[in-house]
Amino acid sequence: MARILAGFIPFLALNFTLSAQLPVTVAELTVEVGPNSEENFYYGFEAGDLLIARLELPDGKSLKAFEVIEYPENSRILEYETEGFEDKRLKVYDRGIFQFRLYNTHRLKKRVCRLRIQRLPASAATADFNPAVRWEERVDTIYKVRSETVLSGTEVKEVQQRRRVLARVDTNVVTLLDKVERISSRTNISTDNVAFLDFELPQNRYEPAAGDPSLSTEVASWAYWVGTGEEAREWYEQANSSAAARLAKGLAKGAVSAGLISSGYGALALLAIEGISVFSNPPSGENVLYALLAVEDGERRELSKGNSIAGYGRVDNITQGKFSLRLQNDNYVEGINVNVKVVAVTVTKTYRDEYYTETVETPVNQSTTVREPVLRRSRVPVLAGGG
Repeated sequence: MARILAGFIPFLALNFTLSAQLPVTVAELTVEVGPNSEENFYYGFEAGDLLIARLELPDGKSLKAFEVIEYPENSRILEYETEGFEDKRLKVYDRGIFQFRLYNTHRLKKRVCRLRIQRLPASAATADFNPAVRWEERVDTIYKVRSETVLSGTEVKEVQQRRRVLARVDTNVVTLLDKVERISSRTNISTDNVAFLDFELPQNRYEPAAGDPSLSTEVASWAYWVGTGEEAREWYEQANSSAAARLAKGLAKGAVSAGLISSGYGALALLAIEGISVFSNPPSGENVLYALLAVEDGERRELSKGNSIAGYGRVDNITQGKFSLRLQNDNYVEGINVNVKVVAVTVTKTYRDEYYTETVETPVNQSTTVREPVLRRSRVPVLAGGG
């Protein structure tokens, strides 16, 4: 019996030594956690420690979350919607740092918390472990991986190309005015002695589009003629005969292609198409004051004018827009009859598609992976005592 008791006494002594270790207070904090924010604290613990945490909220409110994380990301304790708790105990298996996170989601009100953190050492040898944490700045190199296309060479190959080529040209004369206008004398009290004859040139058109048409029609030039009375009309017919004679001698190729010399506009068509006048000096007779006007935004601008029994002109620098002929009788007694003719030359071009093969040299690209180093700075907690 004595031997058994003697063996039991050393066991009791060892057990008393272990149980005699008292908790060591690591931190005792009163913390204000602001609205919609969090507070974090970091402390070190030794292997074998028993981590003890106590949380109080003296105002009786609750905290959205309290968490103890074995750094960097191993969550060991997590309490939601907590109003505080007595000692929560956590076994520490390896020396390291623990993060204590207090999270308040209230948008307007802060939370006041009392947090006590203790460690119960495994033995007297670890009782003096330093739990303090310091922060170090570290620079880590990470790599940004991206795909990049690089030129690796060239390739020569045959490529079919298309181009528009002119297939046909048609010249036409369009009648814009052909009439006899009666102009009263200066003393006529019922009607004015001035008349305006308005006309508009045909609009240029492109099919299907202006940039690459298969058919285009454009005004190339235009001409006008005015003449007073029978004398001017006969003079115009003489000019038509001259135009026909020129045709017979092969001296009016452009007009021949349009087939217009034999028409009633022979002389005027020849003037409009080729710019050649076969009009002789005007005969004697009643004169007319005439003027060619450009009409823009309702306003008339004078381009040319004359005062004769007959007059004519060709325009090739203005091929779109609205115009007017102003006719004025300066005779005090007699009215006059004025013959007016205006024609426009339109050129219609028809194109066709022509395909051909062209040797071209094209670049050959190759995709490669590029690893681009990027330096990332960060602050990390480390044990103040090392380890």
